[in-house]
Amino acid sequence: MGDIKEIKSVPVVPFALITGAVLAVVTLIMGIIMTIFTASILAMVPSDAISTAGFSGAFSAVFFIIVWPIMAFIGGFIMYAILALIYNLLAPKIGGIKLELE
Repeated sequence: MGDIKEIKSVPVVPFALITGAVLAVVTLIMGIIMTIFTASILAMVPSDAISTAGFSGAFSAVFFIIVWPIMAFIGGFIMYAILALIYNLLAPKIGGIKLELE
């Protein structure tokens, strides 16, 4: 049995950066899958219907592979920075997370 350590505080910016980056990578992987799925669906739709709707495979690729991960990083950074701040406020009062380390 190892030592039990308590996380008393979390550095806000490093925590928000790494969790935002992980969220962006996961979103990028999901975006690639969504792009493949969208492209396969659009391949079955007649081309005149796509131009009428104003939606194209290139638009979906740019959105899912570029815009979506950037938005996920920014949103994740803000969300996890707020989460770290709340943790740092509550941990001294309630007690931090306890980990058993060997």
